[in-house]
Amino acid sequence: MLFWVIKAELREDYKIYIEFNDGLSGIIDFKNKITTDHRSIIRELADKNMFDKIKIERHTLCWDNGVDFAPEYLYEQVIRQKNRICASVLN
Repeated sequence: MLFWVIKAELREDYKIYIEFNDGLSGIIDFKNKITTDHRSIIRELADKNMFDKIKIERHTLCWDNGVDFAPEYLYEQVIRQKNRICASVLN
């Protein structure tokens, strides 16, 4: 199945709530990715004014500086976050 982003909402501190076409939804925290990625184009998103200008284009999240993330990557991040939450509840 192909996944694509149908909704995105900013949350606090570099977090974005995302909904996908299959009904999966969750919050992705981009702070670590932005601050540790070696690519300058990604690190530009540390500027909150730039980060906050998210938009959905080509079925994924995009920013004005040209950054986008594959919808499959975003989907995987939501799954990982949900798994971390479940694991912490069980422990």
